[in-house]
Amino acid sequence: MAMLRAVFLADPRTEHSGRTLLVTFNKSLLAYLRHVIPDGIRDLDVRNYHRFARGYLNSRGRMRPNAIIGTELREELIWDALKSVRRERDEAVLARDADFFVAELSWMARNGTLTESSYLEADRVGRGAALGPRNRSAAFAVQEQYVSLRAAAGYDYDWDDLAAEACAELRRDADPRFYKHVVIDEGQDFSPEMLRSLALAIPADGSLTFFGDVAQQIYGRGLSWRSAGLKVRQAIMFTKNYRNSPQIARLGLAIAAMPYFRDEPDMVAPDAFSDEGPPPTLRRFENPGDELTFAREQAVALGRLGPTAVLFRRDRDAELFATSCQGAKRLHAQTPTWSPAPSIWVGTVHSAKGFEFQSVILPGLTDESWPEPEAVNAEGEEAAIASDGRLLYVAVTRARQNLLMTTSGPLTDLLPREDGLWLEPRRR
Repeated sequence: MAMLRAVFLADPRTEHSGRTLLVTFNKSLLAYLRHVIPDGIRDLDVRNYHRFARGYLNSRGRMRPNAIIGTELREELIWDALKSVRRERDEAVLARDADFFVAELSWMARNGTLTESSYLEADRVGRGAALGPRNRSAAFAVQEQYVSLRAAAGYDYDWDDLAAEACAELRRDADPRFYKHVVIDEGQDFSPEMLRSLALAIPADGSLTFFGDVAQQIYGRGLSWRSAGLKVRQAIMFTKNYRNSPQIARLGLAIAAMPYFRDEPDMVAPDAFSDEGPPPTLRRFENPGDELTFAREQAVALGRLGPTAVLFRRDRDAELFATSCQGAKRLHAQTPTWSPAPSIWVGTVHSAKGFEFQSVILPGLTDESWPEPEAVNAEGEEAAIASDGRLLYVAVTRARQNLLMTTSGPLTDLLPREDGLWLEPRRR
């Protein structure tokens, strides 16, 4: 739908035509979009958000070479900043480890709360118990120290605050806008600051179209066009599920009914589905070795019939599986091409957002991995359960016809326990 909308807006035969940007958050999705968009469409650019922001800031002379700090160095500098602030202050929040502050500084940037006053006043969703003013002030001191250390290291931005800089520059920019129309695909993944910048990137007679599914919101909670302050003239609810069989959709809907989806105002339940298919299957194993051997065998068999994905919570698990599965292709941010031909793709659930496969295999659905312990440590248990629950929804709904789930430990509590949601063969 996003692709068709973008092609329509760029069509020179129409009165409203103009240069159009089709933008997504997930870089790996670009290959798929370029595969489905017809050739020869003039005035249509397909970009991920960060390429758009870098290009715009470069056009304004605000993007030096190597101006964006890498993820690993960013985390090191946040740890250094935390240690520095601890020497000066003693608020309780400073006893938290660096992972907490890596997540909190990302939240500040994505929501545009880059002054202490705006951070103190912000409605912080998804953190569990809210930080009091003194603790927020201490957390913001870590942010300020990190920015100082980053500048000293020769970097102007990180990937999270790029949108805030684009917003600030667009507000200063009085030049005619490059794009007349912007179409946002997978809009639930965009931060409020990203959405604000895209709204600022179009002229008064332009348009912004937002396609999103809040059930797939995995980069934060409560983020939508409403929280970005966008004024929407018309909202259209799509209630036909074009991707999943009724059997797979039923499991997805049961996940969306779990407590971690509570208080979600934009949920839309489908009322029609794709073609019938077999029910999802869950297989349990005594050890991870047997589980992964079974997953490889099934991937090879299903990969002969159509595009098949083996999806993991963690990238290191996907990498290990890909190297041991003959003929498997890695699904990641640098995926150059996409083909619907029979094949085996291996990646994280994050990398599969926006894609669809005839068959999906989900190994490792244990309570030790879902929610992921590092996410619990960084975000708190409530927030990690909410984000990983949505991630599990994404994983399940990548499958069109066949869904195989496996575990070699206690099954994650993020999956619903209603009878009839999946078949579970007895152990031999």
